Amino acid sequence: MNLTVKQVFTDIEHIYLNLAQAYEAEFSKIVGKAPDEDGIFPLDTQLDESTFGFICYVDNVPAGIAAISQNSEYEFEVCEFYIVPYFRQKQLGMQFSHKLFDLFKGHWQIKQIAGADYATLFWQETLRCYQVGQFSEDTFSDPYWGKVTRQKFSNL
Repeated sequence: MNLTVKQVFTDIEHIYLNLAQAYEAEFSKIVGKAPDEDGIFPLDTQLDESTFGFICYVDNVPAGIAAISQNSEYEFEVCEFYIVPYFRQKQLGMQFSHKLFDLFKGHWQIKQIAGADYATLFWQETLRCYQVGQFSEDTFSDPYWGKVTRQKFSNL
């Protein structure tokens, strides 16, 4: 399995947006979001000058996406993370996330909404296996998302 990660620029933005629709559809029941009359889900995270999109490819096939927000020079957040179901259970998500962590050194946070217990388990295992090995976890009430689980770690 040949894994590569590419940052999203105009030339591959359409691929990112296609996979973002699959991501939104997967979470639609949890967040109570329906598509519009054209069958398109509104995106919660827009890519801009401080939020970068990435696509994970396996043998040149797009297999996942991530949106990473840079909140300050050394503060990062995983805003969106999605692996196409076909590619799950192959450690791809872990490899993809570790590559992203290695791109940006600093203080990180990752959040999961209530009802996405499988995502929380994924991130706990992924962070345990990452080279820093230690992370903190808490829960809080987010004004937009409601109850959220959050992991924090530093890789400076």
